[in-house]
This record gives sequence, C-alpha cells and structure tokens, in this order.
Amino acid sequence: MPVLQLGTLNSELGTIIKMLMLTHTWLLKKFIGAGHISRDNLDIFAYNVSPDFLPIHQSITPEMTHGIPRLSGLPRKYRKAAFVLFHLLVDDMAHHGRIGGENAVPGFNPNSNGYAYAKGRPLIRPIMDFHKELGEEISFGEAAYRSHLIIEMSFDLVLYRKDSTLTALLSEALNYTIENKLSEFSKTLAWIFDIRQEIVAEAINKGVTVYTKARFDNLMNVEGRICLYADKFRHDSDDDRICGGIKNLFSQGMDLVADHEVFLHTTLEAIKKSGFK
Repeated sequence: MPVLQLGTLNSELGTIIKMLMLTHTWLLKKFIGAGHISRDNLDIFAYNVSPDFLPIHQSITPEMTHGIPRLSGLPRKYRKAAFVLFHLLVDDMAHHGRIGGENAVPGFNPNSNGYAYAKGRPLIRPIMDFHKELGEEISFGEAAYRSHLIIEMSFDLVLYRKDSTLTALLSEALNYTIENKLSEFSKTLAWIFDIRQEIVAEAINKGVTVYTKARFDNLMNVEGRICLYADKFRHDSDDDRICGGIKNLFSQGMDLVADHEVFLHTTLEAIKKSGFK
C-alpha cells in the first residue's frame, strides 16, 4: 500500500508532522467569532501559526518560538503578538494540561497529563511493538513522543473533516500577510522571538510556498498522515508492511480522539480564564 511521495519537499513538509495548524486555526476562529473575521485582519491567523511554521527556516528552532513567556504585557505597537501567545496557550493545554503563566511550561515530559500525551498513552506499547517488528528498539520516552504526534495529526484530521474551509483560511491568511502586512508582521515577530526581521520575512515567504491549500488538502487524509510519519522517522513509504503498521497506529489514534470536542471546549475556557485578551 504505497502512499503519496513527498518528493523534493521532504524536509519542509516533514515539519508539518509537528503541527496542529488547523487545530490552532479552528480554536482562534472560534475564540474571536466568525463574524469578526474580515480580509483586513486575516494576518491574525498568520501570527497564530507562526510558532510552528517559522522553524521551516534553518536559523529558527521550535525552542526559539515556543519558549517565550505566555502572558506578558505587550507594547501597543506589537499588540498582534497576542495571537502568538494564543498559540502557545493552546500548546500548553495539549502538551501539559495547564497554561504556563508568566513562564514557559518545561519541555518534553513523557508522563505529562496534557491531552496529546494522555490520549497517546495507549499507543505507546503498540508503537514499541511495531518498531520491534521492524528490527528497531525505541525507548518508552521516544514511543511517548511519537504517540503524541499521532494524536496531534489525528486531531487535525478530525477537525479538517468537520470544517474543510480551514485550509483555505490558513492559506489565504499567509498570502494576505505577505502581500499587505509583511513589514508589521516581521517587526512584531522579530521583537517577540528576538530574531532578525529579514529572517522572519524569509521564513514566511518560504512557508507560503510549502503550506499551500492544495498541499494541505492533499495531506489531510490517512494516507497523507502515513506518509508524513514515514518521512519523519525515515521509514520506506513504499513498503506495504511498514505502511500497514503505521495505518493501524493512525486507526487507533483516530478512535482515541473521538472526544475531541472536550479538549476544544476545555482549552477555550482555560484561555478565557487565564486573563488572555
């Protein structure tokens, strides 16, 4: 059961495996209300996903975009950085089950009670068994890390099936930001992440060529998820046995996120109670 090939964009598309871009987009859309979204403020969705897509640039790491204070005050000229913080609050709920306050929540914890890790726990043993069958040995911690990725990718897929317009919204937001708000966007993110403006501009320009609606849509199915997982962990996506094993893991992942509405509701309520504005 060979799946679609990533071709020459392997390294760029492989970063998508780390993302809940559609989950972040859905939550922000819900938080502000669809009636308050206009073309003039589409850039807020680009700010919101920036912690995930900026590391497509070789000079930017996820640690740089995710390790900043969560609820610090923002100068008025950088007020749109609030939508970066919105992303990080959602991440805290997904990874740690709580919002980090003034300080960033510490990094990877395989025993975390955050939604992605708690839901992924039943996958840890199947993942270890799968890799053992392939002649590989992976640790409990590594299996926990991979399990949370499967949960995140399954969650994004569930939301896409509920609202397939999310990819169009996200793609339009990135293009609109480049065409109309690039200077403001670059200055704001340079300030909050402490990186150079030209690096930010290079990152979003590169990202918009990779994260197109067509490419997102092409990956928003089980076969696309299999391909991303195989690419991320250097498996042969032409091997039926490997693809079958990964498909089984995603089948379990989709079942485990059947209660996704609970996480969405809990996260929105936690953000409101955090004092986020």
